Amino acid sequence: MPAPMKLGSVLGGRYQVVSDVLATAEGDHVLEGQDQILGRRVSILLPAEQHTSLLVENARSMANGSIGAPFQILDLGQAETHTYLVTSHTPAADMLDSLLVEPDEIEDESLSDDIFGAPRGNGSSSYVYDEPDPTMPTPVVATEPSDDLGGAAPEAKVTRWKDDDSYDDAAPAPSVRTRLGRPMRVSATSTRSTLFDRAAASGTAAAAARTAGTDIDPGYDGDNRYDSYDDERQDTPYREPETAAAPAPRGRDADPATQRGGGGLLLLVLVLLALLIGAVVFSFDRLGGLFSGLGAPEPAASAPAAEEEGQAQPNAEPAVPDAEPQAAAVTRLVPGDPNFMADQDAQLGQVVDGNPSTYWISYGFSDQNFGNQTPSVGLAVELEEAAPVESLRLSQSAGSGGMFDVYVNDAPSLDGAQQVASGSFTGPEITVPLAAAAQEEGHEYVIVNWTQLPQLTNPIAGFNYGLRVGEIQLD
Repeated sequence: MPAPMKLGSVLGGRYQVVSDVLATAEGDHVLEGQDQILGRRVSILLPAEQHTSLLVENARSMANGSIGAPFQILDLGQAETHTYLVTSHTPAADMLDSLLVEPDEIEDESLSDDIFGAPRGNGSSSYVYDEPDPTMPTPVVATEPSDDLGGAAPEAKVTRWKDDDSYDDAAPAPSVRTRLGRPMRVSATSTRSTLFDRAAASGTAAAAARTAGTDIDPGYDGDNRYDSYDDERQDTPYREPETAAAPAPRGRDADPATQRGGGGLLLLVLVLLALLIGAVVFSFDRLGGLFSGLGAPEPAASAPAAEEEGQAQPNAEPAVPDAEPQAAAVTRLVPGDPNFMADQDAQLGQVVDGNPSTYWISYGFSDQNFGNQTPSVGLAVELEEAAPVESLRLSQSAGSGGMFDVYVNDAPSLDGAQQVASGSFTGPEITVPLAAAAQEEGHEYVIVNWTQLPQLTNPIAGFNYGLRVGEIQLD
């Protein structure tokens, strides 16, 4: 079904219709257009008459963000009694699935009241956790009876410091702790400090301390971590070494073998030492191999000997150029009449400008044989430097069929050129692999020569045969 909008028409003074992409059985058409101001491709949807109101409703919802869309709404208008919608370039199926569907069929993935089973807007109740008052006193359980009747008197929680009080006379730490909300009595021989000191007190150091007749400070408050509880040791700043076994030290001064993990530490040290020795041996071995060849005599060169004996050396194969094919310019080739279609040469640069939406356009002809005015028309792409080419991609508009040949040469001419491929238009873009003569050797020109013109769905000056070449890409 032909599109109701002519190819080449300009919508809204800006969007030019380039080709007809898709037509549905109900009369909807998806076209490809060109934004003449920004030079970008766009998609155009022409709905059937019965779908016009649906298209307008969905387009407005997508434009204001009520409905998500995988593309951008650019313009909505009317031309030649037809409503049209212009979007960013997108597949035709996505446009039809998004714009020509009833609003109640569009999936809404936002959270709703149905998830929670009841409206969420009523009330502002929340779960409240009653934090206990931090100023409430913590119950204290007496540890010793204080009267003859066996009753327990509570200990004083806080005592006021007096000027004549001494730090050495300060009361020990309380002997009752609270764990999981219940009072727990602490042994007088336990330490009340960090895990480090508790480990020392419960291990070999504690046993050694009990053997020596010393005890761990039950009133430990963290300030005398590395001091002994023995008054005699505290009062003596220095003591001569004793011959008898001294009590095992605690804290940082303890022997690593008497804490937990001492054996693991020793094993770790041995492993690190073995790795260090292995690394040193490996380094000397590598260094020895590196310097062992410095004094070795160099082998005698075989080339001079071969020359003396009169033996010819084999010629080395020429290296394949490593340069990537980079197009620099385009030349028009017309056998017999170099000036034929010369007035179209101003557009030749658009064939290698990297934008498939800009075209070099030939004359329009009444048949595929150029109206018997020339046997062929060719475009010679000049490379910045000679390079091998593996494949060629052609982008064109509104043409199908026709025949073309691909050549490589070191001059913009078919004389002496090597043919490396042939092809025909089967769509907007075609990729043609090239023969070994193009892939293995570097050339300065790649020539595309048309011997038959493709048939156009969008005629040129009223004629149905011609060329609209958007891009020639070399890989």
